[in-house]
Amino acid sequence: MRPVPAKILEGKENEVFDTKVVNSPYFSTLFHFHEECQINYVVESEGTRMIGDSIESFSHDDLTLVGSNIPHVWHNTEKYFIETENNSVAKSITLFFHPEKVLNILAQFGNTKKMADFFQLSKRCMQFTGKAKSEVKPLLIQLADEENVLLRLSLLSKILHILSQTKDYHLLTGAGYTNTYHLKDNDRMDIILKYIFSNFTKEIELKLVADMIHMNKQSFCRYFKSRTQKTFVEFVNEVRIGHACKLLTNIDYRVCNLAYDCGFNSLSNFNKFFKKAKGLSPREYRMKYTTSPLSIKVS
Repeated sequence: MRPVPAKILEGKENEVFDTKVVNSPYFSTLFHFHEECQINYVVESEGTRMIGDSIESFSHDDLTLVGSNIPHVWHNTEKYFIETENNSVAKSITLFFHPEKVLNILAQFGNTKKMADFFQLSKRCMQFTGKAKSEVKPLLIQLADEENVLLRLSLLSKILHILSQTKDYHLLTGAGYTNTYHLKDNDRMDIILKYIFSNFTKEIELKLVADMIHMNKQSFCRYFKSRTQKTFVEFVNEVRIGHACKLLTNIDYRVCNLAYDCGFNSLSNFNKFFKKAKGLSPREYRMKYTTSPLSIKVS
């Protein structure tokens, strides 16, 4: 899936920010990037989100900040594309803002170093939790409906102030991540990622995926790592671990077959990779992220 450059505020050159409300059967699967920073609140939906080199499952009530020119996509689970009768919907509110234009405005009133530092940190991309998320959600909803220019500016200021001051977040991308995608990549990465996101619970053969974009295995491995900064196996396993984390936080889910439900061919490989990726065993992860952990056997 190649990320394409998007012009979010095209035709609105004098505008510093804008909002977008999505209420559709599923989110767009276009992998893209743009100069504007993006604060995204998922009201309702679930699937896999890829931001830079971060691959995680997402669900409702997810609040993230994507920095300038960082490739990203929210890809819904398969049911959103094939089970139209189940009334699954994808709802989100997104605030786009141009960081340089915001800083130029703020510079008229004082020192902008702290905000500039925050915008630089946003290139690592951030997921917000706790009090900060609770405070920002109603402001985003209000901003999406507000038409008065002064009130909109006030709401933007409040949102940026809260997010730039809080410690209720974790960084999503690696410290050394850079956007290495090229516009000449055509549609090869689109084919690869859509196939992975749709088939990660099953065995995925490297040769099959390489054949899909007419490469031999060696060339494909070099190509894939140059674009994602991960080996193919690492990438697929991170998608699977993200799905496992979602299952573990559902206290109604019985985890005796967790490894196999996520596409791993052995329990020992699953436990080993999960601990490496999350720094916790599956048991410890569930106890940390649920208030009423079930008695489970995962190792």
